[in-house]
Amino acid sequence: MVDRRWTAAAALLALVGSGACKSSTSRDLSTNRDAFFGNSRCGAAHLQLCEDFEGGTLDPALWTVTGLAPAVDDQRAARGQRALHVKIDGNGPSLISETKTFPAANDTYFGRMFVYFQSLPTPATGFDYAHWTFAAASGTGVKGEVRLSGQMQDGVNLFGVGTDSLDDPNGSGDWTNPDRDPGPDGTPTAVPTGRWLCIEWMHDGTHDQTRFWWDGVEHPSLATTPATPHLGNAGVPFTLPAFTNLWVGWYEYQKTAQPFELWIDEVAVDGARIGCVI
Repeated sequence: MVDRRWTAAAALLALVGSGACKSSTSRDLSTNRDAFFGNSRCGAAHLQLCEDFEGGTLDPALWTVTGLAPAVDDQRAARGQRALHVKIDGNGPSLISETKTFPAANDTYFGRMFVYFQSLPTPATGFDYAHWTFAAASGTGVKGEVRLSGQMQDGVNLFGVGTDSLDDPNGSGDWTNPDRDPGPDGTPTAVPTGRWLCIEWMHDGTHDQTRFWWDGVEHPSLATTPATPHLGNAGVPFTLPAFTNLWVGWYEYQKTAQPFELWIDEVAVDGARIGCVI
């Protein structure tokens, strides 16, 4: 059976209206992980925002903390010596947000971050489903967040995308669509723990489209258009806000006492696709 989510997303990839291909042709968009890591590259990246956390503390003029404050430490780093360490027991937020890069030209921005999940939701008594988010953007026009997230179902964590505009009659509701792109074994690849991942995304508010890349490889099933099927507000198109802010970190929504831990490094924002090399 043809997956309608995949075909709708694949159709969007053929569009050039977002400018994704035109504006990033001079950048190395390699999928070679050997080229991803090493020294910090923010200084020479020439991006609207590139945070390598090498200063050892969060700049309060740039970052606002919500929930349990993450710490900058040298326990792990994708590049350089330091990264943002998020560690929280149970549900709730531990995140940092920025507004510096907004409003974005044409209400469109590209993001890139390296993330290392030390632990993710696991099946436990009374905890057979989990919905978690590690980055999200919001703004005006439509309430709620546009999320980079994941779900644990049947003991497996898969990346997902969605929103939470449930209380907005013009919003598409509270939903997350999971990754459906086949991995080497023909099934979607579970989110791995114990390794650095390069995650990229595009939020195009002008065309109400999003895209998602994992280690430089696009996942069409995680792209969205206004017509993307979802289990939110039935019949309402997926409409993006006029973006005003972005956060990275962690939020688990289901009640649990489980501990969660991750590191985030080299958070970048720009008007063109960034890739995992610069």
